[in-house]
This record gives sequence, structure tokens and C-alpha cells, in this order.
Amino acid sequence: MLMAMAWSTQAGRYFSSIFEAINKMPAEFLAPPLTTLFMWGVFWRRGTKQAAITTLIFGFTLGLIEFVLDLPLFGHTKWVSDVLGIQFLMQGWWNFCLCSAVFVAVSLATPKPDPAVVENLTWANPLKVIFHGKITGVTDPRILAGMLCAAMFALYWIFR
Repeated sequence: MLMAMAWSTQAGRYFSSIFEAINKMPAEFLAPPLTTLFMWGVFWRRGTKQAAITTLIFGFTLGLIEFVLDLPLFGHTKWVSDVLGIQFLMQGWWNFCLCSAVFVAVSLATPKPDPAVVENLTWANPLKVIFHGKITGVTDPRILAGMLCAAMFALYWIFR
């Protein structure tokens, strides 16, 4: 808690806005490797546990290095944002792409997982989730997801 209090007094030196401050760490080294594991883990049956561990370590390390390089501890230069011109939200996207490449490469380099083990852990076809069975009413997850998407689209349209 003392470190958080000390850090909060210095945040203005390192970040241009509170939005950037509260989003920079998750966007750089938390979200990309975790999103990679979730996306590839659900949609690709060939993914392996070795690839998951390697991707987590790689993603956290890469994000931490980027975060430190983009933190102007000495001087005012943010090496990734200012010198390379990559905004912090785009850094998360590129980290996801690199983590995906690592996940696929390590998965293909390691033995295939047992099909019986991954049968209930991955989707055979993403559209099957949407079109399986009858819609049971307004509480059906497909209807609720559609209403959520419609609400988000409407809010985006209103506040654009």
C-alpha cells in the first residue's frame, strides 16, 4: 500500500492522462497473453499446455520490457510510444499477435494433446454454439448476448 501511495504521486510524470495510467499495464502485459490463451485454447484443439506456459512467460516478459521502455524514468523519452510511434493500445494488439505466434509455434513443436482430453474443453465449431437447439425464451444466452451487442452498438452510435 505504501508503494501504491508513493507511485500515485509520481503518475503525472509518466502518464498523459488517468485513462492511460489505468489501462497501460493491463493493455501491455496482462491482457495479451491471457487473451491469446483464451482465444486459441477455446478455438484450436491442437494447442498444448507447454505452449500455454511459454506464451504466458513470453507475454508477461515482453509486456514488462515494453512498459519499462515506455516509462520515462530518465529524461522524457517514451521509447515505444514516442520513438517507435506505437500507441499503448496498439502495443496490446501487437503483443497479442506475437503471443499468438509463440503459442502456435510451440504447440506445433510439441506433441499433440490427447483428443479425449480436449473434447469438452474446445469448440468444434463456433457457429454450433449459436445455432444449437431451440431458443428457450428471453433468458436464453444467445438472446441476451444479442441484446448486449445491440445496446453496445446503440451507445456507440449515440456517443460517437
